[in-house]
Amino acid sequence: MAMLEFVDSNGVTWRVWNTVPIARTSLSGEFERGWLTFESGDALKRLAPVPPNWETSPPDRLELMCRAASEVSRRTRPESDTGAEAGPGVP
Repeated sequence: MAMLEFVDSNGVTWRVWNTVPIARTSLSGEFERGWLTFESGDALKRLAPVPPNWETSPPDRLELMCRAASEVSRRTRPESDTGAEAGPGVP
């Protein structure tokens, strides 16, 4: 799984990676095939569908994707749960 880090025009450092839902997760619409997760400090965002070639995008393009992403609240889950949110920095 690719994970990139970039600094936006406001000086905020973001990490971004492709999140792929697991088989037992029931999602609908554009999230069925996965999404990009953007994380910075307390902020968490999702962008679906995953743009093609996002891994090779320059920081200014990643920032545009991040701005287009929807902010979501962080969820905590029991350690035994391995849901679709598993990824770098996600509790």
